[in-house]
Amino acid sequence: MLQSIRERAQGVVAWFIVILISVPFALFGINSYLGGGSESVAATVNGQDITQREFESGYRDFRENLRQRLGDNYRPEMIDEAQLRQEVLQLMIRNNLLMQKSEELGLRVGDDLVKQVIASLSGFQVDGRFSQDAYERGVRLQGLTPAGFEQQIRRGLVSEQLSKAVTASEFTTRSELLNLAQLRLQRRDFEYLILPAANFLSGIEVDDEAVEAYYAAHQNDYMAPERVKIRYLDLDIASIAKSLTADDETLQAYYNQHQSLYKTAEQRRASHILIAVDEGSDDAAVAQARSVAQAALDRVRGGEDFSAVAKAVSQDPGSAEEGGDLGFFETGVMEPAFDEAVFNLQPGEISDLVRTPFGFHVIKLTEIRESTGKSFDEARDEVEQAYLKAEAERLFYEYAERLGNIAYEESHSLQPAADALGIEPKESDWITRDGGEGMLGAPKVIAAAFSEDVLISGNNSEAIELNPEHVMVLRVVDHEEAAVKSLDQVKQAIRDKLRVEKAVEQAAREGAELVSGLTKGETLAAIAEEKGVTIKPRKVISRDERDVPADLVKHLFLMPRPEGDMPVYGQLAMASGDLALIALHAVTDGTLADANELGGEAVLNNALTQSRGKSYFQHLQGNLRAEADVIITNKSSDN
Repeated sequence: MLQSIRERAQGVVAWFIVILISVPFALFGINSYLGGGSESVAATVNGQDITQREFESGYRDFRENLRQRLGDNYRPEMIDEAQLRQEVLQLMIRNNLLMQKSEELGLRVGDDLVKQVIASLSGFQVDGRFSQDAYERGVRLQGLTPAGFEQQIRRGLVSEQLSKAVTASEFTTRSELLNLAQLRLQRRDFEYLILPAANFLSGIEVDDEAVEAYYAAHQNDYMAPERVKIRYLDLDIASIAKSLTADDETLQAYYNQHQSLYKTAEQRRASHILIAVDEGSDDAAVAQARSVAQAALDRVRGGEDFSAVAKAVSQDPGSAEEGGDLGFFETGVMEPAFDEAVFNLQPGEISDLVRTPFGFHVIKLTEIRESTGKSFDEARDEVEQAYLKAEAERLFYEYAERLGNIAYEESHSLQPAADALGIEPKESDWITRDGGEGMLGAPKVIAAAFSEDVLISGNNSEAIELNPEHVMVLRVVDHEEAAVKSLDQVKQAIRDKLRVEKAVEQAAREGAELVSGLTKGETLAAIAEEKGVTIKPRKVISRDERDVPADLVKHLFLMPRPEGDMPVYGQLAMASGDLALIALHAVTDGTLADANELGGEAVLNNALTQSRGKSYFQHLQGNLRAEADVIITNKSSDN
């Protein structure tokens, strides 16, 4: 009985935690847009409202989904919340349009499929089987009724039907598949040489008049962006932990309270015989139970096998069939009287009768599993680190609240908050709206620094949560408006740019002359010797080649096919100013047999079909959005 109670309690806690974690994740993307009466509206799609409550719920689900998928790479300080909120709203509008189109087409989902999907969600399962209690509790945690939740599932499935109907309607003919293989798996046999930019840059001069003329015509290209310098206070758990100390007495107390982190507790394995009697039973019933229990005790002390007697007379349904075996457990798990008896026995010993609220027990200790792990001295460094982090976490939330409050109350300066918390203010270099280095590049920081309240009114910012363990408050200490850089500041950059442009033009002209000579019989080898460069080894490449410059690969696959044994020559004036001379010797089309390189003909066929199907589905979504009457309120994008 005790065993079954213990297992049942652990099971309830386990599946309840599973629901709390998995249901929000499982529900993401299956949004309903049920009307909310007088609720504020985030958007109206063809007359159908997406309420602000629904939007906020969808946004929270999206953030949680993002956090789950990114794991340790999740960086909330790098998220532009205003932009993300707009993207989520657009996603909800798109889903709403798809559901409207599905209903217009008469797409339906049966009750059986809805039930199957709900039963398959892990958050609603206990011991691998669907639990109605878990389902109802999980749905309530989402603020829904079972009917409302089932409607969400139904709408999501209907929307999925439309997607599959469009994407699965496309097919690929064998001729199209062959054309794809020929082009995608094509290989080209070529060789080339590079004439470096320095060959063309030498001797090119750009006078001041040309620089000034270019500057006058392209001043917008040389705008110095608006920028600010900020003073800030940042508070994080790691820094707080470094400022703390702890003596051995404190650490020993922490170790004692958290021994399970450093060592396993002693465990004991026991068997018992239970003769059940309720606490409220009369004296006669108690006496009868005691008599039966005493008889069982006499039998095992008289030499009978404990397991056999337990199977014969024990009234604990959870352990009787196992000969009374309760397995291993730590102190504090069982009823106090039962626990005390077990931990006062030696292996093989049998207790006197033990009374608990469940009745009378005869207990036999069968095995002791000794405590293992690290002593305090062995674990001292770990204990100190854990204690200081825990203490820093406790202080962090207190300090973070004080930082925000003081910075708000004393909005003209950060010094009062710095003095109160013992934090040294820091100052940044210039920061533009594109961000600074490290945490100063976080969208939240940039948004605060350039906000009207901070930049124009001169107030401290609100406390900015960079991540759950790091907050910041800032104020602007210097500001420069966007302005055109002076000619002196950009003169050299313009001169260099114009020289490279002229070099590229000269390279293109010289390249055309060299290609003309090649087509008339001159050789790459002769040009290479004349220019003092080396021809790159001849090779056969595909479109996925990584050892050749990407722009050269692209140009190579645009060149016409050679006819006969004569190569086709081409030239490419690269952005760097280098000139590439190319000799294309042969083109070999891909075949369906080559499709094994991409996973086989079936995979190639499936990829082409899916690509077309997805493209058509995207066109459908675009058309629905273009034709829709969508009204978006400003509130939906508020932070």
